[in-house]
Amino acid sequence: MEESCFHCALPVPREAPWKLFVAGKERVFCCPGCHGVAQAILKAGLEDYYRFRDTPAERPEPLALEGLALFDRPDVQAAFLRQEGEAAEVRLLLERIRCPACVWLNEQHLRRLPGVLEVAGDIAGHTLKVRFDPERIGLSAILRAVADLGYRAHPFDPAHRRRLMEDEKRRNGERLLFAGLIAMPVMHFSLATYLMPAAGELWVVIGRYTALIACLALLIYPGWDIFHGALRDLRRGRLGMDVPIALGLSLAFGASALATFMQEGEVYFDAIAMFVFFVLAARAFELRGRQAAARVLDRLARIEPRTARRLTEKGEEEVAVVDLSEGDRVLVAPGETVPADGVVIEGESAFDEALLSGESEPVARHPGEEVAGGAVNIAQPVVVEVRRLPRDSALGRIQALLMRAMESRPAAVALGDRAARLFVAGVFFIALAAFLWALHQAPSEALSRTIAVLIVTCPCALALAAPVALALGASRLARLGVIPLRMEALEALATARTVAFDKTGTLTRGETLEIHPLDEPEDAWAIACALERPFSHPIALAFRARDGHRLRAEAVRQVPGKGVTGEVAGRTYRLGRPDFALETADPRIEALEQSGHRVLVLAGDVPLAAFVLKEEMRPGAEELARRLKVQGIRHIALLSGDQPGRVEALARTLGIPEARGGMAPEDKLAWIRQRQQGGGQVIMVGDGVNDAPVLAAADASIALAEGTDLAQRASDFFLMKGDLASLAKARAVARKTRRIIAQNLTWALLYNLSMVPLAAMGFIPPWAAALGMSASSLGVVANAMRLRERQPRMSLIAALQP
Repeated sequence: MEESCFHCALPVPREAPWKLFVAGKERVFCCPGCHGVAQAILKAGLEDYYRFRDTPAERPEPLALEGLALFDRPDVQAAFLRQEGEAAEVRLLLERIRCPACVWLNEQHLRRLPGVLEVAGDIAGHTLKVRFDPERIGLSAILRAVADLGYRAHPFDPAHRRRLMEDEKRRNGERLLFAGLIAMPVMHFSLATYLMPAAGELWVVIGRYTALIACLALLIYPGWDIFHGALRDLRRGRLGMDVPIALGLSLAFGASALATFMQEGEVYFDAIAMFVFFVLAARAFELRGRQAAARVLDRLARIEPRTARRLTEKGEEEVAVVDLSEGDRVLVAPGETVPADGVVIEGESAFDEALLSGESEPVARHPGEEVAGGAVNIAQPVVVEVRRLPRDSALGRIQALLMRAMESRPAAVALGDRAARLFVAGVFFIALAAFLWALHQAPSEALSRTIAVLIVTCPCALALAAPVALALGASRLARLGVIPLRMEALEALATARTVAFDKTGTLTRGETLEIHPLDEPEDAWAIACALERPFSHPIALAFRARDGHRLRAEAVRQVPGKGVTGEVAGRTYRLGRPDFALETADPRIEALEQSGHRVLVLAGDVPLAAFVLKEEMRPGAEELARRLKVQGIRHIALLSGDQPGRVEALARTLGIPEARGGMAPEDKLAWIRQRQQGGGQVIMVGDGVNDAPVLAAADASIALAEGTDLAQRASDFFLMKGDLASLAKARAVARKTRRIIAQNLTWALLYNLSMVPLAAMGFIPPWAAALGMSASSLGVVANAMRLRERQPRMSLIAALQP
């Protein structure tokens, strides 16, 4: 018999010299490539790979390693590398992955490289997220380390991932079609046997042998994944969900084959055929659900154009988007997508920004106004000056936020996994008890009952109850323009009975500023704009609209809840609340405050100017308060550092029962803590630097797109659009997701608790057990798929639906 390669299982040439001791035995290899890969695996201390894998590896092919040095060039890395302080992060797509052990091997191998800080593998997507120190290790060295193991890695490409997903769907479809076609004649012969029992007749014998061959084909091709999974779990020393299924199928096929050869006894070919077909159908449905959220990320990546038309002194040139730099001028024609965040400097046009803001109506942009990367020009040609690199644009931020959310692991997922593992162990005990009891009561039914118990159990439903619903819930939230950052907070968003809002920038937005000079010689507008230029909160945006960039501020420092200080032309200035900017009260300021609007004061050695901020209510604020009350929110509070009178007036307009003004950040935090000490959960909605501690302390927190980066990092959800009514819709989605998870878990538990005893007592034959088990998994996934209900186009993701 021809010997096969220990690494790739291909035939080994005669007198092959490539040998190694692996797992206590001398192993032979077919080529230097497989021998070198095995040496690298052993040298890294990862010999367990050969125990865990359930399929042979691919034979390594020569790789042009000298070309990997290109990935260390900054201009090449700009397209896919993300800097986080001194560390860099890249998402790699792995090729030649045959089983989960392959991902595990790459993950463990890269973690041992000096300079690699973190590695997280995604088995479903065949990707690795790698954080590393560029000063200690280059990206080319990481790619070379993957190549040393016989795999290939390259920066994540959504188009390539889409092809891989399509291949996986095609393979699943082929197996399902094969199982359906083969199962049909098996069921026909079984039905004839049930209706016209005639043991010993020739057509019955022919039918049994036909079913035997057909079921063998079913187990070898479409059903082999079940046995692969069971073997993998057993090698790892744990009882996975495939173990009882594989054991039940093995017992059923072995007993049926014996009965066929002996021409006596009961056969279970119908149960085998039905089971394999319906399990494949359930898993195909599950695959559809799992890929829904992954497609969201890929669609986001495909929005960005590949090229842009850059304007230079020599004229127009077409360049890759990754080659754009801050300050470049690009021409955007009608129908084209803005390649990066920038400012319109020539021309004016209307832009479809529904991909980002959720606004269905086109938005007019004039010279001097900002336009987001990803917006589509629908009217006239314009020239845009690039202000942010593509990777730092709004689309790049959304991609990073969604990936962070998908990596989180809510408690419901872990609960389902733990319950499934414990249940599998219990099933074996019940199956053994049923077999021993049946031997005493009804020996002829002992095997049938044991097979029915093993097959009817559905730990898959327990394990699928939460993950599919959560993935689809995240996708649905994204379609609403609410980007989930931490899915663990979904439970609190659905169940909390208290909601607290910040005022300025959250329920209101500053639209216009009026200046009231207090000291004529000073250029108050220019000084105030210079002080607010580094910030992105609503008040800073109001100043930015008047910013002529004439003066430059240094040593700018923000005092949360009060204002900013800085130096302009060598002099120190303060801008903010009157009690912050002024040393003593000024009657002119007090008179302005009587108008009911917010007043900011600019002062140096003396008061220079007062700015009256005229705020308007943010769209959807009134509808949000009303909807939250309908959804069962018992208490709504408005917490603000603004003057109590203005806070109370807004609260009365919105119907908010509790309004607290003049609150410092620590006061807001104390309010949240007090509510939580009574056992309540709190949702906090804010946008500013002073809101960040409160957002972090709340059970579920939501930051606005216009808010500060600090507030967004401290939050659990990120509102991309300005309409606050989306928050009520997001809470409705969270409640529906939680309800579906509860329904799935309840159904899975009730099904197993009722069907297992019935199967053990002989009331459920194996064929009915196969139907019930598959129906249980299908029901769980089908129930979760209700979250894919289509919505009107109102967000980034909705605009991307095919």
